[in-house]
Amino acid sequence: MGRTLAGRGRERGIIMFMALVLLLVLTILAVSLARLQTVEERLAQNDNNHQLALQTAEAALQAAFDDDVAGIYTDFSGATTGLNTLFNELNTTGTTLGYSATTWTGANAILYNGAPLASAPAAANPQFVIENMAPVVPPGCNSGNAGNYGASQVTVHRITAHSAGGDGSASATVQALHIGSC
Repeated sequence: MGRTLAGRGRERGIIMFMALVLLLVLTILAVSLARLQTVEERLAQNDNNHQLALQTAEAALQAAFDDDVAGIYTDFSGATTGLNTLFNELNTTGTTLGYSATTWTGANAILYNGAPLASAPAAANPQFVIENMAPVVPPGCNSGNAGNYGASQVTVHRITAHSAGGDGSASATVQALHIGSC
C-alpha cells in the first residue's frame, strides 16, 4: 500500500510540472502575438502616411502642371519664388539653388494651398517648384534649316512637388515634365 501512494504523489508532481510548462509556453505565445499585432499596426500606419504623402504630392503636381499649361507661371527670372531657370541657378557643385530638395524649407518653393488640397489631411500643405529647362525640338516637329532650331523649339518646364504624410513621419516627392507643343 505504501508503494501505491508514493507512485501517485510522483504522478501528481509530474502533471503539475507539465501544466506549468504548458502554461509558460501559452503565455510566451500570447505575448508574441500581442507584439506582432503592435508591429503590424505600425506598419499599416506608416504605409497609410506614405500613401497620403504620395497622393497629396501628386495632387499638387497636377495642380501646378495645370496652372503651368494655362500660362500662369511665366516669370523665370528668379524674382518669383518657386520659378527658376535651371541653368542660372546651378552653383559650382551642380545642385539647384532654387530650393532645397532635401529639406524643402525656406521660402524658395511655392506653398500650394489651393482648392483641391486646402483640406488635405497632410501634416502641411504641399510645395512645388517649376524650373525652366533648355528648349528642345520634340520628335515630329519641323526642325527648320540645318542648325537653325529657333522657330521650332518648344519650352520645357520641370515641375517638382513635395508633400508630407498625415503625421509628418513620411514624405513624397514627384516630378513631371511639361513640354510645349510645336
